[in-house]
Amino acid sequence: MEFEKFEWLLDELIRFGVKSAVAILIIAGGFWIANRLKKIIRNRMIKREVDASIREFILPVIDVVFKLLVILTAISTVGIKVTSFAAIMAGLAAGVGLSLQGSLSNFAGGLLIILFKPFKVGDYIEALSHSGTVESISILYTTIVNDRQQVVTLPNSSVLNNPVVNYSVKDTRRLDLKISLSYNEDIEKAQSIIRQMLENAPAVLKDKNITVEIGELTDSRVNLIVRAFTKRQDYWDTHFKLMKEMKQLFDENGISISNPPTDINIKTEKTE
Repeated sequence: MEFEKFEWLLDELIRFGVKSAVAILIIAGGFWIANRLKKIIRNRMIKREVDASIREFILPVIDVVFKLLVILTAISTVGIKVTSFAAIMAGLAAGVGLSLQGSLSNFAGGLLIILFKPFKVGDYIEALSHSGTVESISILYTTIVNDRQQVVTLPNSSVLNNPVVNYSVKDTRRLDLKISLSYNEDIEKAQSIIRQMLENAPAVLKDKNITVEIGELTDSRVNLIVRAFTKRQDYWDTHFKLMKEMKQLFDENGISISNPPTDINIKTEKTE
């Protein structure tokens, strides 16, 4: 009797071992196939010029779905009922979902960003006090690279629920220059010099308004507001060139740019 039990146990162990080996092979082969399918889908999307934002969001989801199907197939091979496993996973998912509400809101935020496209990969945006070029929009986070080549990761839900400035939607950008002059300077002459400079600048768009006006009168300075438009890709080059040229023109015409007043506080100590 004991020998029969031992023989039965040995048969069960061998059978379970074979099933486990098959399950491992299914997982190994299935994951390899899933990765190959992911690469094929990615290449097809690139060939069809599918938006990069959609690619970066959908491909991880497809990868998870494929690998989950492989795991379920391997589990059923071992002999575990998939329906029972699914019920257990549903219970775990409910518990994990409660503890990961922030992650779920980030997922929903990423989905809405993809659907409504307030920005896409490659756009230059400003969000949550950070500005930079959007590198990726993943399931949970949006990644941007700022001008200092630092990678900034932003939660999708926070990005979606706060103002986002997208500098890449329009083809033009407005230049805003603030110039401070003292009351002793010839303000009208300075305005004329700046306006002529802008009208002669090739990168400044002539079909848009050019503004050179007094914007603020302080106790010691006259602040001029200078506004003009340029193409988006020419913005910073034009900004730097105009500032340099304006300084040279002011020097040639004897106009000095006013420095902000410096407050000097003298503290005296009482002596007894």
